[in-house]
Amino acid sequence: MKPSRLLGKHPGLGDVRLIRRLSGGWNETWLAARGRERLMVRFDTPAVRWLGLDRAAEAAALRSIQGRGLGPEPVFVDPRRGVLVTRWLPGRALAPAGLRHPQLLRHLGAVLRRLHETACPPPGIAPLDLAHSAARYALLAGGVRARRLARAAYRSLKAAAGHRRKPALCHNDPVAQNILRGPALRLIDWEFASPGDPLFDLAVILGHHGLGNRHARTLLAAARGRAHPSDLRSLAHLVDCYANVRLIWEAAVRMVAPRLLPATRVPAT
Repeated sequence: MKPSRLLGKHPGLGDVRLIRRLSGGWNETWLAARGRERLMVRFDTPAVRWLGLDRAAEAAALRSIQGRGLGPEPVFVDPRRGVLVTRWLPGRALAPAGLRHPQLLRHLGAVLRRLHETACPPPGIAPLDLAHSAARYALLAGGVRARRLARAAYRSLKAAAGHRRKPALCHNDPVAQNILRGPALRLIDWEFASPGDPLFDLAVILGHHGLGNRHARTLLAAARGRAHPSDLRSLAHLVDCYANVRLIWEAAVRMVAPRLLPATRVPAT
């Protein structure tokens, strides 16, 4: 069904006009307008169900951060039909090289600290279970290598859990393309958000962009108030965990895409 017809099926969205398709994959994202107001509209494909993405958890996370200047404001959410409408945020995605600058890294750490310390985890939303996610992706990907990576991710996860941290609402995918640089730094694409270990958000930033120990200390100090040795050790284990989960995720998407999304490119995460 055409995206414009999907909008017409939802009360209150009939006056929303799609302007330009921004991206595709396991969902389609569009720039849209309602009068003079700019919106972002996202439509799911069946791949979302296969990959186990929890749209109800995402909606709850967006409500939890509403008014805190951390991300987009939800306008309309229908997890069952896979439709999300948020207000458009001005700015551009952060260039990965920007994360190597200490000042910007400290700024991003402060944003994450505000998220972890002030946004309440949504009630009724299950915490992130990375071991379960890795096992699910390995099942989709198939093969000995995927199972080996899942076991390695589990070992890193166990090693990181030696020093328990209070669960917090986490974005879980704060890669550069999901960090919007505008009047302020904000996070977009909250589809993996859930309660979890706040250090995992930092591990994603470090692991995805190949940042080293110096960057880890800078980010940790800004996000946690200090770079404690036990947190640094846990963070290193979580970077390893993320690297393995990312490889399995990409393999799973490659297996799902030909069946459901013939023209899809494998995303970065």
